Amino acid sequence: MSIDTVKTFIRRMTGHPHIEITSRGNTAIAAALSAVPLDRKVCIPEEGGWLTYKTLPPEKGLRVLSVSCNDSRIDIKELRAKIETGVVGALLYQQPGGYFAEQPIEEIYRLCHSAGCLVIVDVSGAIGTPLCDPQYADILVGSFGRWKPVNAKVGGFVSCKNEKVWEKVSRGLKPLTDESVIARIHESFNELPNRVARLMLVRDKVLKDLSEFDIVYPYDSGFVVVVKYHSKEAKDAIIDYCKENSLEYTECPRYIRLNDKAISIEIKRL
Repeated sequence: MSIDTVKTFIRRMTGHPHIEITSRGNTAIAAALSAVPLDRKVCIPEEGGWLTYKTLPPEKGLRVLSVSCNDSRIDIKELRAKIETGVVGALLYQQPGGYFAEQPIEEIYRLCHSAGCLVIVDVSGAIGTPLCDPQYADILVGSFGRWKPVNAKVGGFVSCKNEKVWEKVSRGLKPLTDESVIARIHESFNELPNRVARLMLVRDKVLKDLSEFDIVYPYDSGFVVVVKYHSKEAKDAIIDYCKENSLEYTECPRYIRLNDKAISIEIKRL
């Protein structure tokens, strides 16, 4: 299977002309950070991100600045205050935040660009859905790892719409060349529409079944359902529901989901 075929899939979904397939999603993030000037900081969300948002910038010689969120949705007022300091070179965030909180991507993009700040959007949980919107990102990154929409269990990608930015991102980047892995990614892209549809049906059922609980952003799109609890009885009831319906779950507070007491029902693990 040709790597060009896989790139065509990604190009159709992202609209970005410059694309490379990477060995991991983290490799894609590291490549994206290569476009950030070393005298600037990388702004990341205080919750609803990925673990390496905190660790990869320092490895590249970059300092990290956290921005407040409202249940994993970036606080625009707080972001504006950070951007206006003039020290932020890039914003790195996930769409949807924590796989459940739709971000105000247009507002974020316009705010960042008004101050010359790059926007790096992680669409691991959005690719194959309308939330994967390339026009409001300078750089897109994504993972095809385990439990992702593109469930190849390996690989990732990085893409840009600007050639000058791409020159910085692609410098020193080692593309994925293993043909067997590329074939797995290609197969996962073929399965993506059916996988997304199946996961959304399960999500809709969970939302209906737990409608009396405190679900965070029930009207947003995403591949996890996060339910806050305010008593031990409520927590136990949510966990019992997950067990009865063979749904995996994780407990919050958890950076990659929500910094509050909640149960994250991991629909994407199906």
